[in-house]
Amino acid sequence: MAARTLWLERVAEPCLLASWAMHRGFFREFSGRHDIYADPVPTVVGAYLRAGANLCPQFVMPSRRVEHLAADPFAPGEGGPAGAPRFSSAEDVRDWIEALPDPATLAAGFDTGAAADAYARPILKLRELAGGGILFLGDFGQSDFMGGYTRFGYDHYLEALALYPEHLARYFSYTAEEGRLANLAVVRAVAEHGLAPFVYGGQDICFNAGPICSLDALDRLYFPALARAVEPLHAAGIRIVWHCDGDVRPVLGRLVDRIGVAGFQGFQEETGCTLEGVAARKTREGRKLVLWGSVSVTTTLPFGAADDVRRDVERCFRVAAPGGGFALASTSSILPETPLDNIRALYDHGLRFGREFLGR
Repeated sequence: MAARTLWLERVAEPCLLASWAMHRGFFREFSGRHDIYADPVPTVVGAYLRAGANLCPQFVMPSRRVEHLAADPFAPGEGGPAGAPRFSSAEDVRDWIEALPDPATLAAGFDTGAAADAYARPILKLRELAGGGILFLGDFGQSDFMGGYTRFGYDHYLEALALYPEHLARYFSYTAEEGRLANLAVVRAVAEHGLAPFVYGGQDICFNAGPICSLDALDRLYFPALARAVEPLHAAGIRIVWHCDGDVRPVLGRLVDRIGVAGFQGFQEETGCTLEGVAARKTREGRKLVLWGSVSVTTTLPFGAADDVRRDVERCFRVAAPGGGFALASTSSILPETPLDNIRALYDHGLRFGREFLGR
């Protein structure tokens, strides 16, 4: 059902996303296990199966250290890389970028086959654990934007973007080549291991008031690099679903027309980027967009009643399900403040009303 939904086919069962539940109580209740970290991978799979999810684009669970943060259940430990360089100015950013090797040298040391096997391995393991009950997707290579401010710090990154645009263009080109090579491995993994030809990911380019830098800077420096990174996916017919936070309306057209995005997930509707507005758009080939959302994790889920959740579930189906491609989901991470009754309502009513609506 999930695969047919993504292909915009008519379905009788709703597609329900394994939304990002950073909520230990959810996993305890739906897995039946008190210690959710003792055997985390089957615990998370079992919880989503019992909740009724049939599509999982990003396999995460609450961090052991901080419940609000996401962690990879496959990862043996958590935390950032040891000895990461410290940046105290835009000039530090400039100098670090100057020391990067030529992007053209990256291909020589890249093992596409090994990268493809590494990409497919966790997806195949999850597929086996779920018994085919959940369609699992992987991420894809990109030109790095949000990594800039997490690596360098917002102030230094944005100051360098203004003062040293040629250096930032080099950074985007370098990470785009890393992304392009990663996508060659994705293409191989999809072909050799029978994975779904869809990928999910994105970059947090926007805040609540729109892009964090000028559209001119994005057009000159970033989007050309991102377009190069995803070329192998388009050549292989692999479709991209893009994660969006904040008010992404100023960049939606660019993501669709220049990057070739086939769908979106997220939608902070309180910023003005509504599900209704995005649903009115088409892909650059004229198809309906794949849409995943859009029950709010900042308003309805944490602060509404279960009836409010049910009403929003029905709104989402009415707006986005006609024509296919719709998966019901939260807008982003469901945090521990969210009542379990509301999470139950999201899944239970999503299944019940979704069947009724799709049947009509």
